[in-house]
Amino acid sequence: MATKKFETLDGLRGIAAMAVVFYHLPGPLHDTVPSGYLAVDLFFLMSGFVVAGAYEKRLQDGWQVSGFMLVRLQRLWPLYILGVVLGVACFVSIRLLRPAQPFYFPPNMSMAQVATLSLFFLPQFASYGGPAFPFNSASWSLSVELAGNLAYAMMIRILHSRTLLLLSGIGFLGLAALGLKNGNLNVGVMPSNIASGYIRFLFSFPLGVLFYRFHVAGKLPVLSPPAWLPLALVSVFFMASGPLGGMRDVLVVAVGFPAVLLMSLANAVSPRVAKLFVWAGAVSYAAYILHPPLAEAMILMPGGPIYVGASFGLAVAVLLLAALAERYFDRPLQGWLRRRRIMATAEGAAG
Repeated sequence: MATKKFETLDGLRGIAAMAVVFYHLPGPLHDTVPSGYLAVDLFFLMSGFVVAGAYEKRLQDGWQVSGFMLVRLQRLWPLYILGVVLGVACFVSIRLLRPAQPFYFPPNMSMAQVATLSLFFLPQFASYGGPAFPFNSASWSLSVELAGNLAYAMMIRILHSRTLLLLSGIGFLGLAALGLKNGNLNVGVMPSNIASGYIRFLFSFPLGVLFYRFHVAGKLPVLSPPAWLPLALVSVFFMASGPLGGMRDVLVVAVGFPAVLLMSLANAVSPRVAKLFVWAGAVSYAAYILHPPLAEAMILMPGGPIYVGASFGLAVAVLLLAALAERYFDRPLQGWLRRRRIMATAEGAAG
């Protein structure tokens, strides 16, 4: 029988988001999570589980793909747009305050054109020296996620469990090839390796959907570890680096993260801990999508101890900004959008 709430998954989302934030900050914080980029693979895995739990039955019952994608866009877009606006503001500030600093910007495109493409999750495909999303490098994973969600919804009637297993198996072979070729799985950000981001998604998202189906059917092993164990393990995965290089990344993504997800499903946590985990999960998306422009703006800081101290201060600022954005921007807007959907559905039924 499926558990209705998965507070430990919320806690995992919070840790994964902060691992990405630390990874993008300079100095000691970056050094604490040399494998923080793997948080994206954990996000993809948990997304498969959560999306299947929330929407799969409705899609199988005939819910239109357009309706599903509208819901997904409405969930992601408000904070995403805020991240792009923040990215433009930081980019302009850096240009004004550090005019001698070299910049990477797509040739033959205005700032408005690049911003417009970014708002619609469209990357830069031509290599130019910078990320596929110039104003917010983390946007690449959202672009991949939405494309994958669309494919999932369109193929839902033929996505039998064996098909999902086959897709995830193909993704695993792709991960192994990426690990051997690149020495790590930190790919998908740049125009030259956009396709690699889809390979990362291809392994983790279908596996997450499979985990949900097996969980509902009662086919997963029942584990009851302490609630702190999966969080501690995933933290170790982000903090560790080893001699295996790219294959270590593959093992973490293909074995470590699924094990952590499995351990998280049967955990019952105290109400106080559950409240903390739920809050961490709620602010995780805001922290993830709002921090890259601020990390880029660190270039404005002077070097030495001030620079190191500023990175710690920025980590705290990102968490505070994420909490405020989630509470006073995203949550009210999501409520308004939800009411609009309900009203539109009622009017459609009445008509």
